[in-house]
Amino acid sequence: MPSGKTHMKINIVAFPILIIALTMWGVMDRVFYLFFGIGFIIGTYFLTPDMDIKSDTYRNWGPFRFIWFFYLKLIPHRSFLSHSIVIGDIVRIAYFVLILSPAWYLLNERVLNGELWNYIVPYQTNIGISIIGIMAASTLHIVADFISTRSKRMKTKRRKRAG
Repeated sequence: MPSGKTHMKINIVAFPILIIALTMWGVMDRVFYLFFGIGFIIGTYFLTPDMDIKSDTYRNWGPFRFIWFFYLKLIPHRSFLSHSIVIGDIVRIAYFVLILSPAWYLLNERVLNGELWNYIVPYQTNIGISIIGIMAASTLHIVADFISTRSKRMKTKRRKRAG
């Protein structure tokens, strides 16, 4: 399985290729690319499938890594809940929103006078595009893990046959 730094390098190299592919597919909206890019960065550096271990991504959260304490304890490494395309992202994003719900509540009640939803709704499309970017980044991570694991298994089989 690739290291965290290797995953990040793969994503950095793949990002412009994804943008070119999207452009060739007909996506020409600059706002889409902005929020897709933001999501991709978040998915590469902060919300990877490896949040289930004390990884580079976990350490990227710095003093806020405590947010992921229960996730780290509850989700087994490379399980379906962390390393599956779409499902893993939904689990991570839902966990993040849920664990911060007391903060969202306080923000809504004390600062925004119950108007948080009115601030979110106009940006729901952009939030959705960012989530697509997060999913694209983690999909690359999962594919890299799969290819790495598969190639290691093939090498092991070859050694056993040769030996």
